[in-house]
Order: sequence, then structure tokens, then C-alpha cells
Amino acid sequence: MKKFFYRAEKGDTVFSLSNRFSIPATKLITLNRLVKEIEEGDLLYIESVDGCLYKVKPFDTAKSVSEKFCVSEQKILKENGVDYLFYGLTIKI
Repeated sequence: MKKFFYRAEKGDTVFSLSNRFSIPATKLITLNRLVKEIEEGDLLYIESVDGCLYKVKPFDTAKSVSEKFCVSEQKILKENGVDYLFYGLTIKI
């Protein structure tokens, strides 16, 4: 796991940084207690975790994703800071 600070640059968004650092957007928001969009110059805490990102598909549930990747439902939900999965959400496996 890599932990570091990152100074936001012009054009950075939660989702672009999520992709860049392989961290779920929800985790980035939670770690930095974001209540508005990122602005140039913001100092953000990044905790990039080993693993892969998965975009939740229609009809995916925590159970179906956990079976697909052989990971417990609780771990998937806890690691991504959510209570349930919904279509379009990008999660860390």
C-alpha cells in the first residue's frame, strides 16, 4: 500500500485521480473529507492499494462480485466505504 500526499493540478477531478492512482472514488472522498469538487492547489491524501478496479455492472450484487473474485462480501463493502453496490460504481477488489 502506498500512502502519500498529492497537490491537485488544474483539471484534476475525483474521478481522474481515482483512475490515476487506482483508488475508488468513494475512498478518495472519504479519506479527504471532500464535500465539493477538487480545486487546483488542494493537498490530498492518497492511499493507493494493491489490487484491481472493477466497474459494477447492471444486476451485480456484493454477493455476485464476491463470488466472481473469491473475496468476502463484507471485505468488498468495507474496503470501498459503501453499504451496497450500484451500477456504474468503480470498486477496488
